Parts: sequence; structure tokens; C-alpha cells
Amino acid sequence: MSAVALLALWNVFKNAPSMNVVDIPHYGPSASNIFSLTVDSKHGAEKSSFPSTSSSSSEDSPYKSNDVFIFDHAAMQNIQETYKGAHSHLEWSPKALEAVVPTDDLNGQFQVMPLLATIDRRPIIVRKQLADDQLGGEKKPALAQGGKLMGCAISATTHLSNLDSQHTKHYQEYTPTCDVCFQFSNREDMNNFIPGVGYEPLKPGQESIATKCVGGKASVTARFADWQRGDARFKGFGYPWTVDCMLPNGLHELTCREISRMQKEIETMDGLQNISISTKFVLDGWFGIWSRQFWVHSSWPWTAVMTHDDDRSLIAEQLSHSWDDVKSGYVPNSAQELSLLHVEGPGYDKTEFEGRLSLKSMTIDKESKGGLHFRFVANLFHLMRNAPGSTHMMAVVDGQVKRTYDEVLKLLNTKVEDLYPTYGSVVFGADTIEKLQDGTLIPLSKMKEKKKYAAKLDLTLMELLRIRKIKIHMVPITTPSMAFERNVCGGQYSFAPYLAARFAADYHVMMFIDGDTAMVESSDTLQTVLYNRFFSKQSTKCAGHRLRLIEQYVKPENESIQKVLQCTQDLSSDRVKWKYAMENCHLKEGHVVARSDSIYAFSVHHPDTLPDYLPTGVEDCITPGNEETDRYFLKESEFVQLHLRNRERKPECTCFVNKEL
Repeated sequence: MSAVALLALWNVFKNAPSMNVVDIPHYGPSASNIFSLTVDSKHGAEKSSFPSTSSSSSEDSPYKSNDVFIFDHAAMQNIQETYKGAHSHLEWSPKALEAVVPTDDLNGQFQVMPLLATIDRRPIIVRKQLADDQLGGEKKPALAQGGKLMGCAISATTHLSNLDSQHTKHYQEYTPTCDVCFQFSNREDMNNFIPGVGYEPLKPGQESIATKCVGGKASVTARFADWQRGDARFKGFGYPWTVDCMLPNGLHELTCREISRMQKEIETMDGLQNISISTKFVLDGWFGIWSRQFWVHSSWPWTAVMTHDDDRSLIAEQLSHSWDDVKSGYVPNSAQELSLLHVEGPGYDKTEFEGRLSLKSMTIDKESKGGLHFRFVANLFHLMRNAPGSTHMMAVVDGQVKRTYDEVLKLLNTKVEDLYPTYGSVVFGADTIEKLQDGTLIPLSKMKEKKKYAAKLDLTLMELLRIRKIKIHMVPITTPSMAFERNVCGGQYSFAPYLAARFAADYHVMMFIDGDTAMVESSDTLQTVLYNRFFSKQSTKCAGHRLRLIEQYVKPENESIQKVLQCTQDLSSDRVKWKYAMENCHLKEGHVVARSDSIYAFSVHHPDTLPDYLPTGVEDCITPGNEETDRYFLKESEFVQLHLRNRERKPECTCFVNKEL
């Protein structure tokens, strides 16, 4: 490198923290991305920790973080608390009891277990709570006080086995319930807590247990249940049912921030012993030729749902009133300001055990890379080119977290030249140092330059990510073995709603993508394209978009980082081949990208929203039958999702095969 380049790099690195010794004091790509000084100066201390009884606090955790690689300690805490204190059970509904016969074995027919649960930080849910709060007019004054006294919201998922025997047509006709319960050491403290509100969960004749519960408004969703039941590939699988819960407005004690504050201080409060959240929903099940109704109960300790920032009043303060409300925290002024999250997962390594799908054992297979996707390094190459300043989230099943973390850390400490021997110096060499630092696009055409003219790039991957201001955020996901083995894609359907509920408040735009897909741009950074789509004067004013996906099969002999990158470069640089692929290799649905203030759930290929609660001017653009329109689908002239698949679907759609087309 030149002396100028070395000086520039020194300025970047001289204060950079070391992975081995530094652990960030609280969550990395947090609400401060959007709320900036408001959150950092006013609420920074509140975001710092979980109860001191946790063995996974960031101080003593084996998973260290720095400004580039961020491990989600809050999510790991939730996992441990879920396994320690969450539970589920089934119960016949009173309606069914009259018809139940001895052969109707409810617990033999179905198994149930709690999965992911989190405080709900979706801006669209906050908007819904505030809007519904106004519906009573003068006769029913608003209770939420603009968000300060907004009742807590929770999203919680329960896995129920044997979807084939579940009747999925009528569940929305039944009324689900949810409750938050506070257990006290004495009845007097219970009575004095929110006097006149709530109930004690007792059956007739039972004595007091000094526990007060407050009910909320619940709804249950199962986006893919009918589709999954009709797919023979998933016969014998279960399904993750998600309940959204909103507690009543108007009571300080029922806000998320106050409940979490009480939970954090529970060790020093003589009166309060425990806080929990419970859900119940109603299903019909097939028992022989008869349908019977039953209840699905789940409960989580509050420590299993707490997040990195439970003050939802901050979200309410920053809500956008219209599609272009730049005074809001959710509408950036420019593409340079846009905070972007791209997400893959859950990641896992699988095998077969005793004739059935199983999560691979990390104690037996010492060579497995766990949940690290085999395309991670190749696809990160493109994100460093075309999405500087963004965050890449990788969700990982909890049974392979340590191995995945170790493998990512190895990669981050590997020299760029060793990872990308052909293209590293050519694309990220010293002659592009200004572009590396200022966050502009490094075009695909750089890959065609000759390596012999490029200076050696003496940087590790972590150092290069730091220059490009890209963060890697690793999120462990609660994944019991049965839920993994008997769920589509290792739990993808439970992760999709959790992703929005947990993180939507932290970014302007979020993208949910496959781990083996690369974003291939036309001429702009991803942020520029997405700013134009969502927030510019040329905006299509959609809540979300679907990506156009084209597929290229990677043959086994081409399974190397160099060949995979060459496949992308080869395809994108030849307009004849590119045109052929666009017209003939659009073989599966693309994934989705959405405004974070408008997303309800990242339903894999569908950016689901709540049309009645969108900012003024924003619309749900999902087309009937997912018809490919230029308004809903991103165009080829913006960027496409290149699926670099390791299984062949169409022979012509293969790397290096369509050279003569």
C-alpha cells in the first residue's frame, strides 16, 4: 500500500476495539441507529443489562462483541430463561368435554412446547395501539398519552405437533387470550398493586396464591398452516402458532418499560416474586372422524421476553405520520442516512439420525461449521461492495451457537487475500481506499480488472468490514429438537414474525433473504435503490417489495469461493447471458424487503402488513396471486437476488453452462 493509504487506514484502526478484550456495554445496532441522541443520552443506561442472576450477561459470556461482530446477549438470555421457566400444556375445552370418549387421547395426539417470545417493538403495532386508543372519541378519552402509558405488547409462538390432525379453518373464529401475572409474597401487596384492576387465577374453592393477572387483547396467526398441510413434503410436521398480545393502555404498571424495570429489580423487592406472560388459543383437532375443540396454553417468565430496549414510548414519539415524514425517526433524509438490515436464517447444520432429520451434533462432528452458511463469505463480498454501512444479521439455532460463533470469528480474523485470492485486492485494493472509506458503491466491473495491477491488501476481513462500516449481528434462536425436526426449514416460520417484532424499531429498512443468495446491483448501492423505492419523490409508496430472483446452480466442482464469485461476475458482465437468465431462470419466489415502520411479518416471500395502520400514503402492494409488477417487484435495473443454489432445478440455469446462449 501507499503511504497515503496506510495513513488513512491507521486513522480508521487506531481506536478500534479488539475482539479478544472488548465487549460492547449494550446492544450494538440498536434503536440508537434511528433515535440517535434521544435514546443514547436519555435511555442508554436502561438498555444495558438483564437480571444479575443470568449466567449469560455480556460481562461473563464466552461470546464477546466489538464494533464489527455483535453477539446478541439479550436473545441468549431469553433462550436460557425459556428453557428454565417456560411451559405449555393442552386442555379440552368445556365445549368438547361432553363429547370426549376414552379413545380421544389429547396429549397422545399432540405435543406442545413454547418457542420464541418477545416484547413487541413493531412500529405498526405501536401505531395500532395508539389508533385504537382514540376510537372511543370524547366518551372514551385516550389512555395511552401518546405512548407514555401504552400497554405492553408481546409476540409469542407455541409449537404444536401433528398439523395433519389440526383443523385450521376455524381458529380465527375463536377468541384467544393473554395475561401478564405478578406473583407477590403476600396478599396485601397484591391488593395494593393496581387496585381494582385484574383478577386472581383461582378455581372455585381455592385459596389465594397472592398472584394478580391482567388480561390483554390477543390475536392468533398461522400464515402458512393451510399451505403446509397440503404439501406432502411436510407430512407429520407440526406448526408454530403465534399469539400477539396487547395489554390495556393507561396504567404505568402495564407498560413494557415498567414491567421490565420491576423484573430487573426483583431481587431487591421484598414484595414481588415473579412476573410471567401467558397465552391461550383455541383449535379443533381430528380424533378419528370427529372434530374436538381444545385449548393450547403457554407461559413464559418475563425474563424470556425482555429485549435490548423495552421503552416503547420512544417508538411512539418517532412514528411517521406520512410516507415522507422526515421529522419522524423512520424516514431518512437521504440514502446516506438510511439504516439497512439484511437478515438470513435460521442457520443450522443438519443430518439424519435413526432414519429421521436431526440437528447435527456438535459434540460428535468436530468439522461442522454449525449454522454458518457455506455461501456466507461469498455473499458478504457483495454486501461489502454494494451495501456499505449496513448490518448483516445471521440467526442461528441455539444448539449450534458456539460452533457458529467460533467459525465466524475465525473468518473475521482471516486475511482478505486468503479468503478472496483472486478478487480481494482487485476490488478492495489500495487504489480504492477513498471509496472504501466514503461508503460509495464498488461496482461489479472492478472484478474484471487484472490482479497484477492491484496492490496487496494486507487486511483481515474484520478490518475491511470496519472500513466499510458493516456489522455482523449474530442472533441465537430458541430451537428445541422436536421443533427443529418437525418444522419447515428449521423453524423459519417462527423466526419470521419474531424478526419483525424484535428488531423493526431499529432500522429504516429490513431485508429478509436466503443465505445462498447474493444481491447483484445495476448501478447503485442497495441503500440508494431502497431509499428511492421507499422514501424519495419517486417512491412507489409501498409497505414492502418482493425481490426478483434468478437462479444459478453451482456444480460440485465449482464449489469454491473463487468460482462462486466468478459465476456472479461472469453472468453479470455478459448481457446476452444475463438476459437469458432473467427470462428463463426466474424459477422460485424472491424474498422481501420492507419499510420497518410498516412491516407486520416477514412471511418469507410476503412482506405482510396491516393496511389499516399504515402511515398516510403507504399502501400494501402485494399483488393478487403475487403477479409480477414493476410496482411490487424490484426491477432488474435496481438489483436482483441471485440464488447460487447447490441443487439443480433447470440445467440451463447453471454457472458457466449457458456460455453459448
